[in-house]
Amino acid sequence: MKVTRKQLFKKLIPFFEEEMGYTYFKDTILADGGIFIKKIDDKIYVCIGIDTSNLFVNSFTCNYYMGQSLTYALLYEGIRDAYMRPCQLLSKGDLEKYQSNGVLSELYWWYSDDDRSVESFKEVVRITEPQFINNFELRERIVANESAKYDYELTVKIRKLVKNGVPDFKAQFVPEKEKDGIPLIWFTAAEYIEKDEKDFCKNAVFMLAADAYRQYVLDEQVKQ
Repeated sequence: MKVTRKQLFKKLIPFFEEEMGYTYFKDTILADGGIFIKKIDDKIYVCIGIDTSNLFVNSFTCNYYMGQSLTYALLYEGIRDAYMRPCQLLSKGDLEKYQSNGVLSELYWWYSDDDRSVESFKEVVRITEPQFINNFELRERIVANESAKYDYELTVKIRKLVKNGVPDFKAQFVPEKEKDGIPLIWFTAAEYIEKDEKDFCKNAVFMLAADAYRQYVLDEQVKQ
C-alpha cells in the first residue's frame, strides 16, 4: 500500500518537534507539503525538508539546509555545503550496516511503509543532525556571505513593515486568502519590499513572505 506524504508527515512530525526541537510549518510554496525549522544562532536557521522519490514507491529521505534564510535549499556561492543529505554524513561502514539490515536502499532511500526503516531513519537523523549543526566553519561562511546577508536584511525590513504598517501601493501578487497559515499582511509587506528588486515576481514575493513570517514565529517562541 502506498504511503502518502500526509501519512509520512504524521509519522515524522512528533519526532522532529518533540525530540529534535524543530517546528513544523505547512509549506506548499517550496517544500511540497511541509518543512521543519529551528533557530540555532542569532541569524542562523536549520531547515529539514522531506524528500520522497518519484521513481521508487514508498521511498523517502530528508535534506538538511542551514542559512540566514528559511527559503529551503537557497544556495549561495561559497556555501554549497549548506545543503546536505544525512547519508553524506555517515561513514561507508555505517551505510553498509543500514543497507545490510534491509532498512536502507542501495540508492540511500528509507522505506515509509516499513516501521523498522522509519526508525532507522530517525536514528540516522539523531547521529547526523548534530554533526551538520556543529559545523562552525560553515556557520562562519554563512554569516559572512554578502548575498545571504542581503536576503536576511530583506526579511528584517518586512517584519518592520508588518509591525509599523505598509504604505499604500498597488499590489499584484498578494493572494486572496491566507496561504500556509501566513496572514495576508506578510505577503503585502513582502511585495512592497520586493517590488524594486530585479527578481521581482510572484514566487519571490511568496518565498520572502514565508521566510519573514516563519522567522517571526520562531523568534516569538524563544520569547515565551
